[in-house]
Amino acid sequence: MIPASFDYVRPQSLEDALARLGEHGDDARVLAGGHSLLPVMKARLADPAVLVDIAGIEGLSGISESEGGIRIGAMTTHAEIEASGLVQEKCRSLAEAAGAIGDLQVRNRGTLGGSLAHADPAADYPAAVLAAEAEITVAGADGERVVGADDFFTGTFETALGAGEILTSVRISAPAARGGSAYLKAAQKASGFAVCGVAARLALDAD
Repeated sequence: MIPASFDYVRPQSLEDALARLGEHGDDARVLAGGHSLLPVMKARLADPAVLVDIAGIEGLSGISESEGGIRIGAMTTHAEIEASGLVQEKCRSLAEAAGAIGDLQVRNRGTLGGSLAHADPAADYPAAVLAAEAEITVAGADGERVVGADDFFTGTFETALGAGEILTSVRISAPAARGGSAYLKAAQKASGFAVCGVAARLALDAD
């Protein structure tokens, strides 16, 4: 199917993107990689009047070490997360979840932030970020706030993101000296979506 007509804007700064969202209110949606939003629009289950593309905003992508843990920008692709040695070292379950998503084309285009914001119950990331007790940073007109993964997902396709807010990054704390994590899923054969996805993060006592 073909989505309903919409206007497209591509701001070059986070401030501009937030201003555009504030200007258009409920008529606007954030566009990241598009692999979650565009199929919904094609099915006419969503018909935003304006798409605010955040792909060109500096600082929303990339993986870096943060206080012994890792910070991952919202626009970081699944392929980048899967291939990152830093993610594999600090939170292997997240790298494994990224590698379990769709096919190569989807992993090269889809993003961490877009997947989390979509909150599809069949997605791979939610289990991994919940097990890792990740902290999710969102930005809005009133500034930034940090939401724990436990509080971020509020229901099926529902999150704690407020009107006009943008998910900007995810932070995962340093792993235990003796420990690790893993992600496994049972996939629906036709689509590859998870029928059940399980992530675990284990920390062992020093003795």
